[in-house]
Amino acid sequence: MDISGIEVCIFDVNGVLIDSNAANAAAMARAFTDDPAIQERVAEFYLELTGIDRGEKIRLIQRHVIGKPFGEREFDLRWANFGRFGRLSMFEAPPTRGSREVLAELGARKIRRIALSNTPVVELQEVLTAHRFDSLLDLVRGGGDWPKRESLVRLLRELHLDANRCFFVGDGKGDLAAARYADVSFAAIDPGRGEFEGEDGFSGPYRDLIDWGRETFGFRLQSN
Repeated sequence: MDISGIEVCIFDVNGVLIDSNAANAAAMARAFTDDPAIQERVAEFYLELTGIDRGEKIRLIQRHVIGKPFGEREFDLRWANFGRFGRLSMFEAPPTRGSREVLAELGARKIRRIALSNTPVVELQEVLTAHRFDSLLDLVRGGGDWPKRESLVRLLRELHLDANRCFFVGDGKGDLAAARYADVSFAAIDPGRGEFEGEDGFSGPYRDLIDWGRETFGFRLQSN
């Protein structure tokens, strides 16, 4: 595709900037139960729920793994537990290969860099600062109990961004669906899960951001 007119690159965080998917799956399992067998089922199911907001993940796990309706204030407890455990998991997870280098290259080329995540913004900013991404991003937008597509559309609308001059980079089908909904070009990151098999209309998939930067922008970046 012609990327000469791209002015803004928007990045999902978990699985794209930070290698935190597995750690977050374990955190979500802990948010539901102390039973190791159920934790394993929750974690496995969580990893299938890419690009979906936190609230919907909790509801789907309750329905498909726990198999019964929430008790009184049980949803709020799951949300709070994951906020606590997930925050720690994102602090401990490493940045993805080349993520800082790619963001620095984009900044040098005057391309605006925005992080857009389903993680609530206060948690997200703390984690990105701890991983030294704060100086490499021009804007950080968090999420809540609403779909990624709504976050993306709000971002475009509020900043008066031209969708044709934006690129969204994500690692899940939910991210791809959000890009399609907002009519933004999409680049897929997939380290080998086969997440985007059977899908089309996007760039990639790429193993990580270094591979994406090399092929899309011709970055001459070395592997870590």
